[in-house]
Formats: sequence, C-alpha cells, structure tokens
Amino acid sequence: MNSLRLRILFPLWLFGFLPAMGATRMMGHSLDWFFGITGVLLGGGVFLASYLISGWLLKPTSAVMKGTSAVLRGVPPDAQSAEWLPSDFWKLRCDINMIFAKQRQALNAAEQHACQTAQRLLNAERLLREAFTALQGLFSASDEGVLVADAQGAIIASNAKFDDFLGKPVEELAGRDAARLLNALVERFQEKDAVTVWVEKTASSLEGQDEMPPLATQDGRVFSLRSSPMRTDAGEVVGRIWIVKDRSEMRVLETRLRESQKMGTIGQLAGGIAHDFNNLLTAIRGNLTLAELTPASNQAGVRDKLQSASHATTRAAELVKSLLGYSRRGAGVSVRKTTNLKRLLADVQSLLKHSVDPRVTIQMRGGMDASYVNADATQVEQVMLNLCLNARDALPADKGVIEIAVENVTHRNPAKAGDTSDFVMLVVRDNGHGISEEHRLRVFEPFFTTKPEGKGTGLGLSTAQDIIREHGGWIEFDSEIGRGSEFRVFLPRVLSPELADDEVPADSGPAITAPAGGQTTVLVVDDEAPVRAIATNMLGFLGYRVIEAGDGQQALDILLQGNEKIDAVLLDIYMPKLSGRDTFKELRAVGNCVPVVVCSGFVIDPDEFMILSQGHPPPVDIMLKPYSLDGLSKALAKAVQTPQGHEPTFDLTTSRSRMPQQQAMCVS
Repeated sequence: MNSLRLRILFPLWLFGFLPAMGATRMMGHSLDWFFGITGVLLGGGVFLASYLISGWLLKPTSAVMKGTSAVLRGVPPDAQSAEWLPSDFWKLRCDINMIFAKQRQALNAAEQHACQTAQRLLNAERLLREAFTALQGLFSASDEGVLVADAQGAIIASNAKFDDFLGKPVEELAGRDAARLLNALVERFQEKDAVTVWVEKTASSLEGQDEMPPLATQDGRVFSLRSSPMRTDAGEVVGRIWIVKDRSEMRVLETRLRESQKMGTIGQLAGGIAHDFNNLLTAIRGNLTLAELTPASNQAGVRDKLQSASHATTRAAELVKSLLGYSRRGAGVSVRKTTNLKRLLADVQSLLKHSVDPRVTIQMRGGMDASYVNADATQVEQVMLNLCLNARDALPADKGVIEIAVENVTHRNPAKAGDTSDFVMLVVRDNGHGISEEHRLRVFEPFFTTKPEGKGTGLGLSTAQDIIREHGGWIEFDSEIGRGSEFRVFLPRVLSPELADDEVPADSGPAITAPAGGQTTVLVVDDEAPVRAIATNMLGFLGYRVIEAGDGQQALDILLQGNEKIDAVLLDIYMPKLSGRDTFKELRAVGNCVPVVVCSGFVIDPDEFMILSQGHPPPVDIMLKPYSLDGLSKALAKAVQTPQGHEPTFDLTTSRSRMPQQQAMCVS
C-alpha cells in the first residue's frame, strides 16, 4: 500500500509545484526564489497537500482490497473498510463462500478419487503381473504347441512344445517370419499337399476356429492342427493363433475305444446269429439223420437230403464268415479306399436281419445311380450298424419297421462356408418311440444313453459322429415322439471312382480240375483229426496221394527230411506246438518254396503272409473252413500247377494285390 501511495504522491507533487513555477514565469518574475527559502516552503506545502490528497484517494482502494481479502478469507470486514464499500458488495461474500465450499468439496472428492484410482491402478498392475505370470506359465507348460502371429505376419510368441514339434527353435528356423515358419510346419507332415491347402485356406480366412484332421508326421507320430483369428472388441483381426497337438496316444485310445464299441456291436449281433446258426445245425443234423434212415434203394431221397444238409452248411459258413469278417476288418490304422455304399448296406442288412425280431420289417431303398465314397468300409459299416441297432431298440412291440436308404444328393456342408458339393446320404429311419426334446441335444454326448443299465454304453452315436467327421461328413437327425426317428449320414461322394476293391471281377476262366492218378502228393497239416480225415478223404477222392501231419513241427520234419517229395501243403493256422504261421515262416526261411494252401476257420489277412514269406513265394491260396470239394479241388490244382521256386501267376482273391515280381531263389 505504501509503494502505491508513493507512486501517486510524486505525480501529485509535480502537478502542484510545476504550475506555480509556470505562473511565476508568466508574470515576468525570476525563478531564483524557488531555490531559496520560499521555494523550499512552497515545495514542502505542496508535498504535504499531495500526501493528504493521496491518502484520501487510496482509502477506497484500501477498503476494496481489505474487503476483498475479508470476503475471500470468509471473515467479517472492519468498520473502516465497511464504510467505504457499498452494502451490495458484501452479498458477494455468501456467493463466493458457497463457490469456495463447492470447490473445496470437489477438490476433496477429486483427491479421494485420485487416491482410489491410484490404489486400483496398483491392484490392477499387481493382478496383471500375476495374470501375465500365470499365462506365461500355462503357455510354457501347455501340452500343445502354440504360435501367435500378428496381422502383418510377424511372430509374436511361441512355446517350447512348438519348438519340439518343429525339431528346432522357431528363431533358428524362421526368425520372426510366420510365413517361413508355416512352410517349415508343412514339411513336418507326410501329406504335405493336403496340409499346404489347409494352411493357405486358413491363413486367408477371417472366420472362426478351423481344425485339420489328425495326420501323420515324418517321424510316424500323429498331430492335429487348429487355428483361429485374434480379434479386438471392435471385431478387427489383429493376428492369428496356430496350435499343434500330439494326437498319437489319443489316436491309439480312439482306436481301442472304437474296437471296444465294435465288439459291443458284435455282441448284440451274435445272439441273433447264434439263433440262426442253431437253426442251420438243426437242418444239417436232421437231414443227415433222415439220410441214414432212408432205404439204400432210394438213392434219390438220400441225395436230396444230403444236398439240403450241404446247402445248410454253406449258409452257416457264410453267416460265420460275415461276422468274422466284420470283427477282423479295420483293426489298427484306418484304411480308406473307394467303397460302394450300396454293397456295404447290403452287408449291413445281412448282418442285421439275424439280430432283430422276425416281426420287424427291414426295408432297403437305393437310387439308380452308383454311390461311391472314399472311406474305411468297416468304420462306415460300424456307424450304420450302430444306427440300426439303436433303431431296433426303439421299435414298438409289433409292426416295427427299419428302413435303410442310400441316395446321392447335392448339399452345403454346414461345417464349411462355400458352394454346395456332392454327397452320398445314408438314411436309417424307424417308427419307434422317438427322441424327447430334452434328450435331443445330448444324443451324441459320450456315455449318454436312455437305455436301461446294461443295455447300452452310450458310445454308439458318439463314435459314429467322430467317424463321420473324420471322413469329412456329418450326421443330422429328425425325431418326433411317438412317430419315430430319422438319422441322415452325409459323406463326400466320389464322382468318378475307379473299380472298387470289393468289386474286382472274379476269374472267369475255366475251372481247374485235379490231375488224374496218384503221382501228386499233398501234405495235410491239421491238429483236428476229424478235419484232417475229411481233407484226406476229399483229396483221395480227387486222386491225390495224401500224407498227414498233426502239428506244425511234424510237418516241418516231413518237409525238411527230404524222404518224401511233397508237391503241395494244405496248412491249418491255429495248432499246438507250432502254429501254421510259424511253420510257414520257418519253411520259407530255410528256402523251401513248396506251394502252400492256407486254410482256417478265421478270416486271414493275406498281407501278413506276404511279410512271413521273407521274399519267397506267398501262399497260393487262402481258404476258409468249411470248404467244399470243388473249392478244395481248385485250390490244390493251382498249387500243384505252380512250379516250386516260382511266383504264382494269379492274384489272391482276399488281398487283391499282385505278388512281388521277383522272388528269392528257393531250394527244392
């Protein structure tokens, strides 16, 4: 305040002193008196007047400043300041105090919010650090190989399992280039073309998760591939995740589970087949008894009864063969080939008719066009049998109907976006009790079943769905309570199939007859004396000289001692001491290439004997018991006409594969 007063005092003093000097000058007087006593007195008077005037002028200003300070501090003004200020000025005090109170309240709230925000940020940072540590641990400890790439194709992260799959660290193989790394990934698989197509299609897709079926790698293991895009909250794709999973152990477990489920299906079929088999045995035994009781003079009657027994024997053999064939086929790795689904459904119908009540009507319907797919026939047969047996269990007590149909359709695959494709649709329809609304979403769930305990495992439909998905198809169904269900299986159709394996034309050449005379010697090896006697009698009737052996070791002694010249061997498989397989293997191992005809009551895999041959000629033929005289005649005629040490010049009917063009030299 004093400095302000001085700033006002000096101008006032000048304005009071200078006019006096100007007036003196205008009156013609000298200005020397200003520098004397008179001037000093005049200056002092002017200064005093200026001081008083400045003090008077500053009183309102001082009052305003003090009043403002009092208002801002929220204290009452003094009387001196109040007298110089208008009364309305003090109304501002309440308004300003209210504003300051709100500001203080807002400031306190802001400070509290800032403290809470800081605490939350600290908690969030701690949680983020813990989450990152946990995710990093999961990422590293995952049993799946994981690769994360951004939208520009740069690798963001990968784990140790991915390095293990590639055989080298990611940085060593491709640096940070995702495209190079995907090429290295493709090289790990045996079916490189299929994996390349899948990777290229998936990498360019913006859709959801896509999965490639398990495929074998170069080291024989089985891996599956999955990929899905990474999106922001706005839906923008910012990268892609690639996952590889070792499915080797899972594949073994799946195979065992399917075999177990297939054995369950066989168990359900066996009861009906056993019933029919007993009926056939009754027919055989009855006809043989009647033939014994028929007078010898009635040769025609005896012949008719023996022919009826022979016909029943043939039907029984076909029945057992179909069941054994289904139980043995498809063991191990899935083998896909061109398959005629109409022929497959005929086999299903043949197996099924022995396992349902005779009052149930089994209908089969098919179009005029051929229906071929690339599939494992046994697995598809297992799917259809599962569906048919489920339909059987849902049928009413009387007037039950199971309809099996095959049809070629054009349909859109619901699992993939794109144009429609050609499919073969297999249909199983029944007029049973149907599936309730609450159970429809669970019908394909593993171990879910509505059957009573002990009547079902709940694996039939689950296994069927897995099999069809692996074949690139799907299953859908419709059901209505009280009116039945319809299951539809879709499989990709083969439009231009080569000759299916099960349709190789039979040899149309003339029947081979046995040589006349007793110059040809056949060694019959079988541990069952009745079976050995039948074979001996049949071969004797055909004009062969027969030597018998009760087991494999005895047969090897006869063959390797060289005392007898053996032209052909009729070899059983399952024997004590030394089995037929081991006998054949040892025989070829020492260089003996005598023609062998294998016979067994079980279905035999010819490829197994190709391995046992060790480069020498495989068996000439494989026969299933019971065999007919005509079948035995043709098989032995082929054997004796095959020079020892040379390759057979025909195909094995069961394997349908040509023998090796060159064989090792054999010792006669």
